Amino acid sequence: MGDSEREVDVSILAQLKKSMPITAFSSFSDGLQPNQRSREHFITNTNLNDDDLWVPYASGVWFQPCCFNVTSGGFTLVLKGLPGSMVGTHYHVAGVHGYTMRGRWRYLEHDWIAEPGTYIYEPAGEAHTLVITEDSPEPMIAFFVVEGGLIYLDKPTNGTFAAYEDGLTLLELTRKHYRDAGLDALKLDLLVR
Repeated sequence: MGDSEREVDVSILAQLKKSMPITAFSSFSDGLQPNQRSREHFITNTNLNDDDLWVPYASGVWFQPCCFNVTSGGFTLVLKGLPGSMVGTHYHVAGVHGYTMRGRWRYLEHDWIAEPGTYIYEPAGEAHTLVITEDSPEPMIAFFVVEGGLIYLDKPTNGTFAAYEDGLTLLELTRKHYRDAGLDALKLDLLVR
């Protein structure tokens, strides 16, 4: 990491520490007793063609969950976004793996574009803004393994804390969507690890 990158990271962290009271973090629970949490291997299936299973996340952006890691706060999901939509500027506290299956997307802060077949690894400590390119020939669909929580910033440059998201908050959001859509929210307990 170069000096200028380190200065940006230190600057962002300093701002986050100033603006982030500990009460800002989630108090959500996975709702399960410890003996109900499975720690063994498991397989889950997504259905990219079932509109009911896509959980609304941002304008023109949805996800289907694969796993909620309630130990690390991580989560695994399939993200879908319409051309021109975006996920706001966020800062990762842990690493991320991503694989693009359809469409085109990028981070506003970088000059590369992810297309079908693109794998990306993001180390912790960068703030970026995910956008689905306007010229994407179809909705973007990408698989992400997020190893810990993420912090949303109120603006891309010199932003301060706006929101916190992790596997527990996404679990709660998904449970609400399932209840509202008339789906069996108890099935989500099988995704908790």
